[in-house]
Amino acid sequence: MNKLQWIKLKRDFDEARCILMIGPNLAGVEKDGEMLPMVEELSAYLADFLDQEGVDYDQKAKRNLPYTALRFFSIKGARRVDLEDLTKDFIQQNSQKIPATYEWLAKLPFHIIINTNPDDYMLRAMREEGKQPQSLHYNFRRDTASFVDFEKVNAENPLVYNLFGSMDETESLVLTEEDQLEFTRNMVKDDPRIPEEILGQFDDRKTYLFFGFNLENWQFRLLLDGLKLKEENTTISPSTSRFPVSSMTKAFYEERFNFQFIDKEGDAFLEELRSKVLPEKTEGEQKTEQVFLLYHEKDESFKNELENSLSQLIKNNEISLKYPENFIAGTDHAEVLEALKKSDIILPIMSPNFLADVELMDKLLPIASDLDKNEKAKLRPIIARPCDWRENQHLRTKVPFPENGEAVTSNHWNTPDDAYFNIIQALKKMLK
Repeated sequence: MNKLQWIKLKRDFDEARCILMIGPNLAGVEKDGEMLPMVEELSAYLADFLDQEGVDYDQKAKRNLPYTALRFFSIKGARRVDLEDLTKDFIQQNSQKIPATYEWLAKLPFHIIINTNPDDYMLRAMREEGKQPQSLHYNFRRDTASFVDFEKVNAENPLVYNLFGSMDETESLVLTEEDQLEFTRNMVKDDPRIPEEILGQFDDRKTYLFFGFNLENWQFRLLLDGLKLKEENTTISPSTSRFPVSSMTKAFYEERFNFQFIDKEGDAFLEELRSKVLPEKTEGEQKTEQVFLLYHEKDESFKNELENSLSQLIKNNEISLKYPENFIAGTDHAEVLEALKKSDIILPIMSPNFLADVELMDKLLPIASDLDKNEKAKLRPIIARPCDWRENQHLRTKVPFPENGEAVTSNHWNTPDDAYFNIIQALKKMLK
């Protein structure tokens, strides 16, 4: 890309005009130290069942998911729900490690991500980055209740729209060749219709970044038509050695959708993109984030352990730590509230004690929640002891620390130190 193209792309990010499109070949499964396309590995997994049941199929198409998924129904007694269950089991068992590409993409200030994979890599990567993504999906079989308030969609609260279905509603997954046909037919005729709030985001002022697509597949041409992409758009696609694009296909996409084919491979282009959009801060430009801890006095031991774990970040001036008890005796209550309101990150240490405390739950937590809602601070609960924190209106949608809300005291961790280390790693990603 030349200098003017980079200037335009940087401006598109600044003005929230850039939409990320994730193709089926971006999601990977780690095998023998190598990341392989999830759809291909899932196809090979299903083909093993065909082999076991003696089903005849084209061995050359063993890694073609739509084909093997359709041949699965040649197994006596095989049902659609069986295919969905096997797919869900495979993805859950093989998607524990988030591919590095997703971690890099999650750092970029996208507001909208269109995902064509059933996995949750993008959601998890964004949560680990400290963001709070929203998630919706399309069900090509029927209308599903879905609504998103785009006034609340931003770089810290992006929308991930799963176009080819979701693991949360496995009937929506686009798996077989017949599914692809029905999906394309229904989407093009708007029955069921993609929510207007989402379609309305696709206009001729947007720029689209395509990662992980095999553009030789004919259905993607119809997909782009269904999403109302036009030749006035800017559409950028880095190259991939696994799925080269013919000159004839390039000519079609360049003319019809104004594609710009980048010579660099996806990861190399992504690294350059990140350096242009998110330039590295120099040491002198480093900002010290103001972190405020809220906790009950009976949980002071958790506060002390957390403070010890944060000591290196404090020494490096990456954070400044405050909590009510470190103000000098006699400090006016208003001064404590002022410090809370000036915080960049607010960490309530959750426990039954916290939930039972009127001052914390009815006075300080609502203030912290309002700051988070108005994007003046980030609210992240730290789960010290098992408690019903998700029932609280201010906390139920927040990304907890440690990961998945596993309490520091739970058997999930070998030692509490493992839990605190997990908290620090997640916090460091937020600081980046």
